[in-house]
Amino acid sequence: MDQKVKFAKLVAKTGVHFGAADGKYDDKEKAFVNLFIGYLKLQGAMEADAESIIKEVTNQKYLLKELVDETNECLKDLNAEERKQTLESMKNFINTIICIDGSESYSEQNEFDQWKKDLGIE
Repeated sequence: MDQKVKFAKLVAKTGVHFGAADGKYDDKEKAFVNLFIGYLKLQGAMEADAESIIKEVTNQKYLLKELVDETNECLKDLNAEERKQTLESMKNFINTIICIDGSESYSEQNEFDQWKKDLGIE
């Protein structure tokens, strides 16, 4: 699988996980993940078939450990600066997801804190 598609799937899964961490996957959270997917397609980062794969991903549930393991797998071939920039982008994406519905729940923040701890970031 193309590395860009693999990473896009990971970010979509991560968005779904954190969007649903409070027990509901809000329409605003769904829209933000879909906007991200659309942006990648417009930028030429993926083909149409990859978009359908990612949309399928958004209808699943994921465990935090799976996402952390998959994130580490995607980052393993990056140099230190690329890894730092990628994690910062993911951190900003997650923060937007958990705040976009207007209420940041304890469970969302707790999952986010654990994700950062597991990946060794602030």
